[in-house]
Amino acid sequence: MSYAQAEQRVHDSYLDALRAGTVTPASSLVGSLNVILLVGWLLACPSISERSLQRCRWPVFLCISYVSLWNLLYTRSPGVVGSIGIGLNSVLCVVLAVNFMLLHDPRSFKRLVLRPDERTSKTNGGADPRPNGSMKSGRDTKYLLAWEPMPETIWRRLFWILDLATSIRGVHWSWSPAASHAYDPGLGKACSNRTASIARNVSRFLIDYFLIDLIKCAMIADPYFVGYLTHRPPPHLSRYITSSSELYTYRLLLGTAGMYTAVDLIFASAVLLQVNVLGPGVLGLNASPLAFPPIWGNPSAILRKGLRGFWGESWHQFFRKHFVSVGDAVAEFLPRNNGLGSCGCRWPDNKRHNCPKQSAAREAIRVVTVFVLSGILHACASHTLLGPTNPLATFLFFALQPVGMAIQSACSQLFASSYLSRLPGPWTTMMRQGSNGVFTILWLWGTGGMFFDDMASGGMWLLDPIPVSFIRGLGLSKDDRRFWCW
Repeated sequence: MSYAQAEQRVHDSYLDALRAGTVTPASSLVGSLNVILLVGWLLACPSISERSLQRCRWPVFLCISYVSLWNLLYTRSPGVVGSIGIGLNSVLCVVLAVNFMLLHDPRSFKRLVLRPDERTSKTNGGADPRPNGSMKSGRDTKYLLAWEPMPETIWRRLFWILDLATSIRGVHWSWSPAASHAYDPGLGKACSNRTASIARNVSRFLIDYFLIDLIKCAMIADPYFVGYLTHRPPPHLSRYITSSSELYTYRLLLGTAGMYTAVDLIFASAVLLQVNVLGPGVLGLNASPLAFPPIWGNPSAILRKGLRGFWGESWHQFFRKHFVSVGDAVAEFLPRNNGLGSCGCRWPDNKRHNCPKQSAAREAIRVVTVFVLSGILHACASHTLLGPTNPLATFLFFALQPVGMAIQSACSQLFASSYLSRLPGPWTTMMRQGSNGVFTILWLWGTGGMFFDDMASGGMWLLDPIPVSFIRGLGLSKDDRRFWCW
């Protein structure tokens, strides 16, 4: 199957479903009704009484959930981005509604904004200026960081709410602080001039652009990545890949590289556009380097913490804040009968969290909840792809990660109680870090096929993340020779 045939197959399946009346286009009003309901409820929060607010939040939440489920089942888009977006939107909108309607009071939220350093003027909008962090624009205008509560005027409140709903990482928001890293009080010194980051941001964007173009060309040459799950290697690699395990590893590595580079390119594009093109004068703090902390952690976390370090520190944390907030809420429902913790020990109410077994149980519940939510999110994105998919496989990939963490933790405890832990310090550290790295690689290698096979079958790799391909346009890819890819 050629690349053009794979694209045509996906487009034809969309048209067939549309003619049969089993799906509706994503451009219809129903496709965005869940977002409209959520934003409308947040807009109305300060204007209605507390009693009315408590009465209407559950009905509105159920309406948002119903619309999201309807979109998941019956709304489709002809493009890969739109197809994945429907699944992601359906889940994320419900998660946002859980956090902003059921778990937290959005009227108490505050966001960090930039205020001109005018000592004689009053702060606008009731913001609380905090001169412990500051930055300068390109025109040497000094700005101070300030906390801004929910504005009273409707238009300012609308932009405030849109920022809240679209700030998935929640870097500059005050809600659920335990779910993300604390704001650095010295951040103004590190990012005093946004123009200093232009060279770094442009070079990162160009490197990612070239790499994703190269990876895309390698994917086009393999029928696996265009939706045909063959067990044969691509023709140009048949001499080098001679076993099924080698082919599996090659596709796993190429898929991981493609996903990593695509996510990094999206991040680099956002930083370049918002920070270096539009600037704080247009977007405020959302256009300052402060709003874009690194999305990737240090790979050394894998050696120190194993699988937990990979997911908790090394991999991107885009949805961490919202998922951990829900996980914390679920962990609050541990059994509590007559002052008994889940471990069977008696603790006063104000000291129950000090019980080691209780804390371990709460942490386990939180981790499982986060991975279950992540599995649901990616499984729904798989479900809305137009190709043949198996969302359960994608869900299992994420749901099995806590199992791997538990196995690795048990092995670590066995190691600590064995004679190996009594070896000289450097040898013990080397063995522990080596085993962490090997276990993490083997676990991800063993479970990753479920996720990548499902994404490939559904047609996710037909996505063109860049508009212009120089490699394909110059004729270096025999399967696709288009300059313009969109």
